[in-house]
Parts: sequence; C-alpha cells; structure tokens
Amino acid sequence: MSYREFISELNLEGCVIASTRVDSQDYKCDDLFGCVYKVFPQVLEGRIVVLKKGSCSCGGFNNNSGLVDSRPSIPGGFGVFLSHGSDQMWTPKGEKFKCCPEIAEAMFDTLPKDVMAGHDAIRFEPYKEGIEADVVTVFCTPDQLSALIILHGYNRGYYDNVVATTASGCASMLRIPFSEIDKENSRAVITGTDIAQRKFVQEDKLAISFTGKDFAYMLSVTDECFFHAEVFKKISERIHKSSGEEKYTNLA
Repeated sequence: MSYREFISELNLEGCVIASTRVDSQDYKCDDLFGCVYKVFPQVLEGRIVVLKKGSCSCGGFNNNSGLVDSRPSIPGGFGVFLSHGSDQMWTPKGEKFKCCPEIAEAMFDTLPKDVMAGHDAIRFEPYKEGIEADVVTVFCTPDQLSALIILHGYNRGYYDNVVATTASGCASMLRIPFSEIDKENSRAVITGTDIAQRKFVQEDKLAISFTGKDFAYMLSVTDECFFHAEVFKKISERIHKSSGEEKYTNLA
C-alpha cells in the first residue's frame, strides 16, 4: 500500500509531519516566537521550517528538542519553575507539574542525551512519499491512534513498544524518538500530552511519533494487516464518519 493509500485508509490527510536532523549551515534557519507547536499548522499545510539553537523564543525548545543537553535556563531555576514556583517578582510562575524542584530536575536528567547525531538543526516538513525522515509524527484522534499503535506493533513480540511520557511536548515528539532511532527494538512515543502545549492542539487530538524506519515498515505491511479484517470495520467507519474533510491543520 502506498503512503497515499495509507492516508486515505486512516483519514489522515494533512496531519503527518516529518522531522529530520540536519546541519544549519545548509539552510536558512527560521525564527519563531513562542511555542514551536504554533508553527505546525503551517508545516502541515506545506511550509518547511528549519530550527537551530536559539531559533525559537521558547526557553525550553533548545533543551527539550535535543539541540542542547543541559537543563533549560529559567530565572529561579528549572526545577522551581516546573514545580511550585517562586514568590520573587522576576521569576515565572510555577507550572506545578512536579511536586518539588528536585523531582523536576531528576526527571529532566533522565531524558536521553546526545541525540542529534552530530547535527545542529531540525527540519520540519509535511511527510511525503519517499521522504527519509528521522521521526514521523502523526496528529490523530483516539481511533486513529489505536490503529497506529496496533500497526506499529504488528511485527513485535512484546507489549511495551509504545511509551507515553510526562516530558515536554518537544521531548516526547523529538528528543525521545530521536534516541530510539538506533535501537533494535525502537519504540513509538505518544506526544501532544504536555499541558503547557495542549492549547495548541485540537481538544480531540493527540499525536504519536515513530522513527522513520518504523513508519516505513508500517507502510510496507498495510496490505496484510488488520485493515482488511472484520474487527477493524466499525472503527474504520467511525474514522471516516466525520469526513466533512476537517483537516488537523488548525492545531493552533
């Protein structure tokens, strides 16, 4: 089954992004204000965006995407910001995602490091047939997510081939999937769950990131997988029921 047929089968037109590690010297890099998720609607519509260290004004993008391995530099401390915050006027309000600064810092320190393979920028573009991307991210409904998870596990003899994390949206979309690329048993990573970034994602959508090689394998087995089984018929009908052809391009 071709990529176009795969997209049609799961009603995924306009919701697949390819992310590839590249060298900034080969591109004119973009500058973004705010969360990188704000630009994804434009990427899904066809824009190519290349970001390097310092390209995005969000203080966490460099560190969470994998471009920088150190903790984000935030007034008052990263751990304080992610937990209870500070009463000092010059520090940002705490997000209360972690119970204390120490736990917040410990979480970041467990994230995979050195995931850029010698590159210093990331190119985002809409996925097209034949692209050799490092990571492929699909924005999807719960029904589509279910199908993608099962398809990803088609040739795997273990149950935890997909992980959901409490890391940032950038880390779960990019840094962690980048770290899976060279693993024999590479995992997919559910993303779009970071509360700080959920407002940039449609309320009925999540996302999942696959390594490029895993996504290529998924495309290669669609002629024989559950797409053609009776068990998928009802879910397939639900996936296509809302085909007023609303695309997932209004993430923001």
